Amino acid sequence: MRARDKQQDEGAGRAAQPLRALDCDVCIVGATLAGLATALSLALRGRSVVVLEAGTIGPYRGSGLVRAGFGRSAAELCAAGGRDDVRAIYDLSAAGARSARRLMAVLDIPADARGLIILPGPNGRRDLLDEAAARDLLGLDELERLSPENLRADLALDAPFGALLDRQPQAFAAADVPLRLAAAARAADVRIMERTRILGTDLDGVRKYVETVHGRIRADHVVLTTDRGVPTFAPWIGSALIDCPFVSGGFSSGTIRARAGETVVELGQRGALFSWQGSSLRFTAPTASFISRGPAAACALRRHARRFYPGLRGALADDAHGVATRTSRHRLPLLGSYRPGVWYGIGLGAEPLSDASLVADMIGDAIVERDDSIRRFSPFGPLPAFGWIGRLVRRAAYWAGRLSDASARAEALRELPASPAAADAKHA
Repeated sequence: MRARDKQQDEGAGRAAQPLRALDCDVCIVGATLAGLATALSLALRGRSVVVLEAGTIGPYRGSGLVRAGFGRSAAELCAAGGRDDVRAIYDLSAAGARSARRLMAVLDIPADARGLIILPGPNGRRDLLDEAAARDLLGLDELERLSPENLRADLALDAPFGALLDRQPQAFAAADVPLRLAAAARAADVRIMERTRILGTDLDGVRKYVETVHGRIRADHVVLTTDRGVPTFAPWIGSALIDCPFVSGGFSSGTIRARAGETVVELGQRGALFSWQGSSLRFTAPTASFISRGPAAACALRRHARRFYPGLRGALADDAHGVATRTSRHRLPLLGSYRPGVWYGIGLGAEPLSDASLVADMIGDAIVERDDSIRRFSPFGPLPAFGWIGRLVRRAAYWAGRLSDASARAEALRELPASPAAADAKHA
């Protein structure tokens, strides 16, 4: 802890030093996972890099899951665009996941578990069939099928429709990733300026200018990797971001003990994600808006968790907190170039580890090698989020969707035979 505090103090001290003008090859706005990974990648390729961060670099509190597909199901990806376009970016996301695993190994970040169990959403068996059909359409490998008996034995979970198993995803204990990335970047001569607010930008010319509270930065390239404060200096991308809040925390159960350590994800727009480590459950679920207070976050967490484990209805939630993330309307990362020398990689959503490595690889290759693979994201560019009206509509849609999901679950369960005898009578 003392070494970490010393690193932060040194970074803050460097940021506080006044400067008249600072020249660099690349100026990165935002010491996010994507920003730090991009800075490290470019510095290792011989570029001089400055990273501007309005706040400070601290521990990461989001998902540690690394997988292909941008955290979306195959069915959701197919709904986002044409088959060829979706398959092209899926392949890039798979490369990003492999890059993220290598980065975790370099940073000495331990892996918690391997594998992803995919539960059906509110439509039950139909959700699993749709997911299998979407994977077939995209030419992806068929997933293993888990029976209700498997899930009951391994997860203490009543899942009458079964589930799918993907053995490729991997979960990491990622809390220290930003701090270790920052340390590696500084060791590669990246200048990270924390507590540095941006006052204005001039991104139109060959040389780009970024005015900060500590002076002016001149750079050949500017890379935007932060979701916060973007509308003030880049309204063309800030207006395309939507809030993607969720609540996260844990439960310790003396009565429930799961044998499986794989991450479990529920299909659907409002699906939950959780994992067991013995009798400890880590749980994450989307919410209508950001929840800032711990007691409210704990209530929301219990409300979602008891759908899967009714015994947790009165359980105490550990470290319950709201997390504010942002993404695009099509729920895919925004990755591309606004004009020559101006790049963006933002809106990574709730599972940013794989996408952060993808941003670093794509933008690094585009700047250093002039690789145009980043253009494959052009069909999934920024779409207007419609400001506060859009926020109200999305919030109302969330609650309407909750009601619709409950109705669909009840309908799906009614289609199940009540007993083996009833099943025999139905097929007689």
